[in-house]
Amino acid sequence: MSRSPIAFLSCALIFAAAFAPRDAAAAPRFCPEIFKPVCAVNRAGVRQTYTNACFAQRAHARILHDGSCIGPICFFIFDPVCARVPGHRPQTYPSLCAAENANATLLHDGPCK
Repeated sequence: MSRSPIAFLSCALIFAAAFAPRDAAAAPRFCPEIFKPVCAVNRAGVRQTYTNACFAQRAHARILHDGSCIGPICFFIFDPVCARVPGHRPQTYPSLCAAENANATLLHDGPCK
């Protein structure tokens, strides 16, 4: 009597899912190939543009804002945003670029109230 390879693979996948470490289970394994970029900071403190939020979560990166990362050089355009660095109170930044350079997560456009 031979066993089905599909049955074996099914059992292996169920076993692997049941005993996967919690951190590995929290991050999605597969992400859709939908282009909706986000700027996020990884555990090493490096900002990077990810294809979408799913890819950022899979890399265990903290999302700062929707869209591509702006970069380290900010132009003097005053367009205030409210953002928060983890462990601190929300703060008004002069621009999204300034908030991004502080690795602050965007809460909303405009000053904090």
